[in-house]
Amino acid sequence: MKNKLNSFSYVFLGIIFIVEAVWSFCGGKIYIKYTGWIEPSIQMSITSMAIGIIFICIGIFYNSKHSDFMRCKKCHKVYNYVDVKDKDKICPKCGGELQDYKEFEKEEQEKKNKEFKRIDKIERELIEKYKKSKK
Repeated sequence: MKNKLNSFSYVFLGIIFIVEAVWSFCGGKIYIKYTGWIEPSIQMSITSMAIGIIFICIGIFYNSKHSDFMRCKKCHKVYNYVDVKDKDKICPKCGGELQDYKEFEKEEQEKKNKEFKRIDKIERELIEKYKKSKK
């Protein structure tokens, strides 16, 4: 399965690079796996700072066009996007249409909001009736 970095991961990675660059500017040593502890040069610190800034920019402006999951409208089975991306949005199990999970969540939230408004309206009507009956 393919691993994918999300925007938070890019920002976090960028912060790590910047902290490392600041540490090395202050005279701190860094550990490199095959060489051990070294005192980085100014050029190495500047490069690390630049890489950190690039990762933070990628993290801020990175927007996925799809979520990591797809959901079948017919059988409601959820698939990883990587597993079904080449199948023309057709469910391998039942042949139904697959939809992006973000869209599904948005539709579900709209249904909940509509139901909440309906219940809220009924509640207000009952409160008004109760107030009228008290008079």
